[in-house]
Amino acid sequence: MRKLWMVLLAAAGVWAQTERGNITGAVADPSGAAVAGATVTITHRATNTTIGVSTTTAGDYNAPNLTPGDYRIEVSAPGFKRFVQDRVTVTAAGTVRVDASLQVGQVTETVEVRADVTQVQTENAKITTAVQNRLVDELPLVVGGALRSPFDLVSITPESRGSGSRLSLGGGQARAWDATLDGVSVGTNRSADATEIAYNAPSLEAITEFTVDTNGFKAEFGQAGGGVMTFSSKSGTNDLHGVAYDFLRNEKLDARGFFARTRSVYKQNDFGATLGGPVRLPKIYNGKNRTFFFLSYEGFRNRVGGNAVFRSIPTPEMYQGDFSRWVNQGGAVLTIYDPATTRANPSGSGMVRTAFPGNQIPLTRFSEFSKKLIPFASPVKPNAPGVEGGGFKYVNNNFLTSSGSILEPQDKGSLKIDHSIGTQHRLSGFYNVSRYRREVGPGGAPGLPEPIWDVGVQAFDTKAARISHDWTISPRLLNHFSIGGNTFDKINFSPNATRNWQSKGICFKNSVDCNENFPRVTFSEFSQWGAVSFNGTKQPLWSIKEDLNYIRGSHTFKVGYAFQSQRATGIGEQDISGHANFSFLGTSNPQDGTAFRSGSSFASYLLGTPLPGTRRPSAPCGSSIPITAGTRKTTGG
Repeated sequence: MRKLWMVLLAAAGVWAQTERGNITGAVADPSGAAVAGATVTITHRATNTTIGVSTTTAGDYNAPNLTPGDYRIEVSAPGFKRFVQDRVTVTAAGTVRVDASLQVGQVTETVEVRADVTQVQTENAKITTAVQNRLVDELPLVVGGALRSPFDLVSITPESRGSGSRLSLGGGQARAWDATLDGVSVGTNRSADATEIAYNAPSLEAITEFTVDTNGFKAEFGQAGGGVMTFSSKSGTNDLHGVAYDFLRNEKLDARGFFARTRSVYKQNDFGATLGGPVRLPKIYNGKNRTFFFLSYEGFRNRVGGNAVFRSIPTPEMYQGDFSRWVNQGGAVLTIYDPATTRANPSGSGMVRTAFPGNQIPLTRFSEFSKKLIPFASPVKPNAPGVEGGGFKYVNNNFLTSSGSILEPQDKGSLKIDHSIGTQHRLSGFYNVSRYRREVGPGGAPGLPEPIWDVGVQAFDTKAARISHDWTISPRLLNHFSIGGNTFDKINFSPNATRNWQSKGICFKNSVDCNENFPRVTFSEFSQWGAVSFNGTKQPLWSIKEDLNYIRGSHTFKVGYAFQSQRATGIGEQDISGHANFSFLGTSNPQDGTAFRSGSSFASYLLGTPLPGTRRPSAPCGSSIPITAGTRKTTGG
């Protein structure tokens, strides 16, 4: 036995993080003397499942590994009336103290205490905010472009600041916190991003409560720098209970934007249903008091139009090589120089070039590749006078659109199963799956039209699974074992993929696969054409944990072990069809490389004089290798 405890204590340096709570206290007689050997029965009110412990010689008791919820405590001892305390709420990772004062009498007599137990934390020094089931169910959350997120409720807790990727807890740095669901982290990488972690979390309706610890939390929460959020999934009860809901937003109820001519499309529905209760198979099995289920589904459908989306595009005459009205904010014409005339300065150092007469580039000088792309972009005409600020007055933000739309359907589904095997063993299993898509709506994309649309589409798929086993070995020895994990696949890609661009002559020289995507073109003064191709990350996590609680005298010992594997693998073919970057430097005065004094990136594009570009095949890691008119680059590993 001594060797066993030496092993357990050696493992105690790596604690297991858990959402389970504790009820602790002391039992005394009317004179205040400790009552040893008293039987303490703790019953989960919703499921009628029980756990039994006994008081020590010092009259103390402790019941660890309790799932969050409401409990009833009964204390009995020979020669004393039975003590009953109802409505004892255990929060996630919380500890509640309930002391019992027994009165002399028969055990068949009962003294029932109906007052609510104080929830002030007195058993340890950690700072905890508990958001209980009622708040989770009843607090309204804004449906603003995505499913409701449990992380939106974190803002009501003290010592939380920011949101999404900027969320911080307890005065710590942003993203330096951790979040667990049923004892296993729902994190997606080494730093915490509430926007991404929300995809791993189940529907808000499937969460019973959560706590936010910002100080004094135990070493078992080893990945929490500034704080830790502990979520607990909802379980079924002895009563069959279900909910159906729908949250609606529609542009018919909105005001028109300040710059927009009409109200943009804005349709949102956040809908779902839950059902929980005992597992019943007619004439086969009745799971009341033993086996419970909780099923949840939530869906999100939307159609969001471009809300005053501005882009900077070339003017119609520029597609003919005419830059006579190419001016800066002061109205001065920016001279276009011919890069083919670049030569050494005969009167000094550096290089010089000859300007195009009349700032007009002859059509015969257009590169073959630039002529291939012009038909896709030239139909887009400026429709706004241009907005001043940081660029050219004539072209900066000269295209405004409130048409087109983005669809972002999302679905979440989860199932929780709880089963009691007698009074000593309890099993629990949880599974959650989430699917998110970002797609172009039926009327096209907001902003520039396809295929020169400069954003892209997305696909996020996540899964989370948990299995736990609680074993009451004896009234003083309790064991909790859990295993679980998450997968998070985040993929971004272009809507222009696999459209046989090579047969249309749309192909960068030396590109890896012309058909995979429309080539991407970037300018120093204009909006980008085309979106990046397939890329993303796969971020699996799995964990195994073991907790053992031993009660001896007035002390409770907790030892445990945890192992967590967390990976992030990048995937990328961003520029598999090529990427060319054009700058004003290609057609500027080589004696003056200052922006907005001469040259034009679009003139450089027409002449086919890019800065180094990239082409990117599919590979885990690679290096840069010079190729014609640019750089070949594989994905970073």
